[in-house]
Amino acid sequence: MAKRIIAYVAHRFGGAPELNAQRVRMLARTLAFSGTLPIAPQIYLPQFIEEATERDLALRMCLALVALSDEVRVYGEVSPGMRLEIAEARRLGIPVVDGMSGAPLPKGEPPR
Repeated sequence: MAKRIIAYVAHRFGGAPELNAQRVRMLARTLAFSGTLPIAPQIYLPQFIEEATERDLALRMCLALVALSDEVRVYGEVSPGMRLEIAEARRLGIPVVDGMSGAPLPKGEPPR
């Protein structure tokens, strides 16, 4: 049996948490049905972490989840939190790809 790719879903959360969580749920579902195991903290962490008051804890947990991934898939406009996730993936040698096309994102400054 082939190993499933574990993909960290890098997508903004703040600003419009409910809308962004809905988008991430759809992305995670698509990934799951394509044979990829999605890690989507935007729909997992808000179940027990308060973004407004515990953001540092949420970011630390996100970076730990990045480390468990085979790749980081970036969707949409890159937020400051996503920049940290991308930087951590690159530091660990984890591929960072465009979530829609699967194309590797250029090294250096992440897209804006």
